[in-house]
Amino acid sequence: MKRRKKKQYDDDDGRVIAPMNVDGMPWYVPDNRIKSDTKAPETKLEFSRKDSMRLVFKLYALILPIALVFIVAVALLIVFVGRPWVN
Repeated sequence: MKRRKKKQYDDDDGRVIAPMNVDGMPWYVPDNRIKSDTKAPETKLEFSRKDSMRLVFKLYALILPIALVFIVAVALLIVFVGRPWVN
């Protein structure tokens, strides 16, 4: 039986996009670890208390309008759904 050669693609750089080595499948290999040629440098972000508080308030400023829209929508839903029973 002849062994087929794997096709070589011009755009293949060897990266794994979606690993198919899933536990329980017939082709599962237990010690198949993905190897990376390039490692990202480890950077540890440190924030001062002032920067942390500024970040928290900016997040609240982003979330608050969205939350208010949902609260108003639920309140209007309750008002209009309950309206037919009030005469």
